[in-house]
Amino acid sequence: MFDEALIRGTARLFVACYVGRLCLDAAGWRDAASQRVARWLWTAGCLGFVLHVAVAFHFQHGWSHAAAFEHVRLRTLRETGWDSGIGLDVNYAFGLLWSADTLLWWRQLDWPEKRVPYWTVQASFAFLMIQATAVFGPPFWKPACVAIGLLLVMLHMSRPHSAHKS
Repeated sequence: MFDEALIRGTARLFVACYVGRLCLDAAGWRDAASQRVARWLWTAGCLGFVLHVAVAFHFQHGWSHAAAFEHVRLRTLRETGWDSGIGLDVNYAFGLLWSADTLLWWRQLDWPEKRVPYWTVQASFAFLMIQATAVFGPPFWKPACVAIGLLLVMLHMSRPHSAHKS
């Protein structure tokens, strides 16, 4: 019971950090203090994701890639009808993308202002969060994903494009 709560809790932690960063972006707060908070939320979310993967591998899969793949395959089949465990590999790619984006933001403080990388990362995250929620999330997360999607659309519409670098 504790292990399941820890797996769920770490997932909720990284999702909350992701959404927190999106909210700051959507609000258009571009001052240095807001950007520091956003960068720390993004970093905490990335670390929360890594912790979530470690906790899931330790408690649920016994550090076995094969067991994790089978778990993802069975959940995906049950929830979507698609018989594939490729979501595990997508999860690994997601972790690499988040880690790289986090490191780049710490190296270049203006990193989120570069429009193409920003929207590439945000579109990838939105897609992956929605997919993960459809397979692994509790029922109440599904409306939350719709809200996040709407938030991204509002964010895109509200950001002054002339201020972004390509």
